[in-house]
Amino acid sequence: MKTILISATAAAALLTGCSTTQSDEPRGIKAFENDARLGEQTNRICFGATIDGFSNARRDSVVLSSGSKDYLVTVSGACRSLRYAQAIGLDNRGAGCVSRHDILIVSENAFGNDATGMGPDRCFIDEIYKWDKRAKSKTLSSEKIDEVY
Repeated sequence: MKTILISATAAAALLTGCSTTQSDEPRGIKAFENDARLGEQTNRICFGATIDGFSNARRDSVVLSSGSKDYLVTVSGACRSLRYAQAIGLDNRGAGCVSRHDILIVSENAFGNDATGMGPDRCFIDEIYKWDKRAKSKTLSSEKIDEVY
């Protein structure tokens, strides 16, 4: 099952608010270890067909949203296009649930193709955490990222 998410406005806001280089920022869940928004780890997200947005995209993590529920998803290694994502889709095995080792399909173009001609990235989900976007961030230095929420 594939579900495409498009949030060009959120991605544009994140691009303008980004002030660190890739080598300066912590990777994966370590980037959020003191962040009040980070909740407990979970094995799966069971809203596969109703994901309605994404935010806070970094090179190896993104927050997926469905109504009032949000989850921080980390991917194995670095996902080339995730930081600049215009569209995210899911390729998952479960019936409506997303879990570890399912795949995020990430494109820098809202229509699924990118300028490289290589197509969208396929990034394996490594970890999933509950996310409370109402909690105040303690670790992110850019105030622009909080404005997206």
